[in-house]
Amino acid sequence: MPKPHRILLIYPCSAGKPYYKSRSYRLLFKTLSSLGDLRKEIHLVTISEPFALIPEEFYGKKTKWHDWESSWYDCPGLFKWWCLKHGQIYKEEHLEKCIQILAYYISNFLKRVKLKECYSRIIAFVRTYSSGLRKRKDHTHRRIIELASKIANVQVYIHPPKEVVAEIVSKNGRLAWDMYGVAHPIAQEYLRSLLLNALSDGEER
Repeated sequence: MPKPHRILLIYPCSAGKPYYKSRSYRLLFKTLSSLGDLRKEIHLVTISEPFALIPEEFYGKKTKWHDWESSWYDCPGLFKWWCLKHGQIYKEEHLEKCIQILAYYISNFLKRVKLKECYSRIIAFVRTYSSGLRKRKDHTHRRIIELASKIANVQVYIHPPKEVVAEIVSKNGRLAWDMYGVAHPIAQEYLRSLLLNALSDGEER
């Protein structure tokens, strides 16, 4: 039997589809490939609205939803800017309900992988703070994972920390984090170190 993955890496969806063709995922794959053989010990999944979690092995598969991606895939009413752009009604109660629904499904997944002891560590690498170093309601990936982790009672290490976001903003300005997020080179270097540390059973930074 193949050796199970040691790390589950949860990464944000991208506007470009399929993911592996997007700029953010090309940078991610470059980071992962720099790990050499250790790359095989990382199971990459994408956190997505509205599909919850999408494993890497499904990135290239076609579904009946593909023709609709450009109009609704990324946002089932979660973001005010998106709703205004597309003439949809935005309500915070819809945002909260979507987060609860997606967190529920992800929590079920977390319970199953905990029961089967599939991974030694689960890491989420998502937008944790704004460029103003605040936690915001529209950081839906972070909020979904936090809630799912709480429901499932499964530890998920959520990164990057505030210090990494602050470093990006300090060196390159707020726009650098706003535009690139976790795909920023500083964030990617932090992710590489984080994964190497986790795979060597070291303590987290």
